[in-house]
Amino acid sequence: MLKTWRYVSRLGLLALLLVFTACEAEPRRYEFVVQPVGGPRGWPVWVEKLTFDHTWETPVGNLSAGFEHRPPRSGSFNVLAHPVVAPQSMQARWFSYRTQTFYEIDLELPDTEALLRQWYREYPPPKYEHDLIVGFSGEGEVLVWWQAWCSECSDRSRDFHAPIVESVYGEESEGDPSTFRSQTQRRVDEGIIPSPWQ
Repeated sequence: MLKTWRYVSRLGLLALLLVFTACEAEPRRYEFVVQPVGGPRGWPVWVEKLTFDHTWETPVGNLSAGFEHRPPRSGSFNVLAHPVVAPQSMQARWFSYRTQTFYEIDLELPDTEALLRQWYREYPPPKYEHDLIVGFSGEGEVLVWWQAWCSECSDRSRDFHAPIVESVYGEESEGDPSTFRSQTQRRVDEGIIPSPWQ
């Protein structure tokens, strides 16, 4: 009976150890906001698609400023419905009104898991809000930044930001610019961009 008890308790300990090991192996999930930015001014873009890890997507649309700042600034943001693991890749397709060109990119992101663990430890929620900033230029350039900002502080000097991908270019891709002709003409009429048809 004692041997059976020892055997059962060893199996129980082994099972517990396996459960804890499996929990530690599970990637950590993070809550953050995706902030798309475009521009710089005079180079507005329409982002048709923004996907991470080929699995989750965030809506974007028209972007016209913020790309030229470091860190980039945006007036728009997309709150994720649930926490996700640190993204390892980003896929995007966007249109430049000024050059009438479509661009695409499938970008491998550097391993940021260790960085995110550190940043969330140093800038803990809920005091700090975390943002993944993705910038698209009308000339095909892409950048990716991380920022943590103190939602309880009046002093912005406590905010943190760091580039993840400082500059990379998408490839020109096929597409029908006439889809955006009326939007492009409106930007020409408003003096935001020069006419791409001259």
